[in-house]
Amino acid sequence: MKKKLPVVLAPYIKTRNSYEKLKICSSCNHFTVLGDVRCPICGKQTLRHVERRAQSLLNRSFLISRAAVLVIAAAGIAFSDSSLHTALMVVAGTALLALLWTLQRRWTPALLHSKLEKIFKTEAHRLVAGLTHDRDMAIEVFQSGDRLRTYEMLREIGALVQTDQLRLEQILLLQSFVLRKDMDLMLEPLLMNEFNTDLAEYMGELAKIRRDLLKENAFRYATLHESRILRMEHGESIMIGIAGAAIRLKRYITLYPYLIMRYADKLPKERFLRLYRMIKQSQGTGFGPLHEEVMRVKEEKYKWDEDFR
Repeated sequence: MKKKLPVVLAPYIKTRNSYEKLKICSSCNHFTVLGDVRCPICGKQTLRHVERRAQSLLNRSFLISRAAVLVIAAAGIAFSDSSLHTALMVVAGTALLALLWTLQRRWTPALLHSKLEKIFKTEAHRLVAGLTHDRDMAIEVFQSGDRLRTYEMLREIGALVQTDQLRLEQILLLQSFVLRKDMDLMLEPLLMNEFNTDLAEYMGELAKIRRDLLKENAFRYATLHESRILRMEHGESIMIGIAGAAIRLKRYITLYPYLIMRYADKLPKERFLRLYRMIKQSQGTGFGPLHEEVMRVKEEKYKWDEDFR
């Protein structure tokens, strides 16, 4: 994977909840995030979203409870010994059925969530097996030489499987591509718990082409592992890029002033100019040592530069 490959990434479809990507086969109960319609295990076109399975089970329970009310009301009517008693049973049954329908409708979101939790709990073994099978499929695709498809498969699996190993595999594949600004890239889901040089290099690359992807967690990671990043071959350039990305928002400058201060004199002119203007607009309020360092660098490097006047 030394030669970088020019690719076109398929857009990543984000969902409100990660489980919305999960599908289950109604025939063999196999879980997958990769299947479209046909189940990769039994081959039948019976895959459907797990949320639809939960909704189907919930609707069935609703129908059973409504049927029970109707049976009770019918029994009451059958054993009525007067027309008044019959009328009362009809009214009571109708009212109870209306109340039940109203409560079920109102509680549907909570009941659906509970039903999903029950599915994940009772089918935990099948779920793990299904996601493991998905990863095995991705490895087979990688071995066939299709890096792009492998990454896209791992990206989908990563919505549900959040391990450093899977994150590293995605980063290594991304680093084997020619990254461009217009690509649908990500960083937050790939941040690891431990230091990793490949992740640091990827962050450095994003700092050049997509600095908007570097947010608080990324700056926190860089600050925590700064000394180790600096020991890398291009470590200082990576840290300069990350510090430059932090200048994007005043919030980040406020949160990470010392990170920026350590690399202020090495920032590209356009990044330092942005920092200088933001500091000046704020009249240095709340920036303390960073304000002093910015003014010092400005005097030393850009004293006669028209852009700074």
